[in-house]
Amino acid sequence: MDQNKSTRIWQWAVLLLVLCNIGLIVTIWLRPLHMGPPRGETPHDYVIRSLKFTEDQVKKYDLLVSDHQKAMRQLREESARYHTLLFANFKTNDTHAADSIAQLIGNNQKQVEMVTYLHFAAVRALCTEPQKAEFDNIIADVMKRMNGPHPGPPPGEGRPPREDGPPPPGDAPPPDRNGPSPNGQ
Repeated sequence: MDQNKSTRIWQWAVLLLVLCNIGLIVTIWLRPLHMGPPRGETPHDYVIRSLKFTEDQVKKYDLLVSDHQKAMRQLREESARYHTLLFANFKTNDTHAADSIAQLIGNNQKQVEMVTYLHFAAVRALCTEPQKAEFDNIIADVMKRMNGPHPGPPPGEGRPPREDGPPPPGDAPPPDRNGPSPNGQ
């Protein structure tokens, strides 16, 4: 009877392992259906995939993206210069100058928002009517992806080195919400 009981336990154990393996195989097989976008997908690739752009649309979109990145890079550099000026102002303690520089920073941020808005208006203009409806559905997600963590700048698009070298210790401005500070942090 002990041998019969032992055999029965082994049969149940084998059956349980077979069921677990089947469950694992089904989970792996069905997983792509429940996953979001591919890991490491850039906002650029997400737009192309989601809107199912044609090759001609992709070429036009790539030009828009390139122009947008160039404008944004210039605005980030300008912002970094303004922030450096603002925090260098501690030495003179001129609140009027600080207020003027803060207004320049605000205007710069306004330009960032308008450049981005106009970029997406131009992207939407590339779309067919069905694509426009999908664009309207995904734009919030695209913005999250643009502002969230992603692999970094496209190849060849890193920040240019500082012309005047790194700032002295304790003289660096705080990180800018538009990108890294001039000292690369």
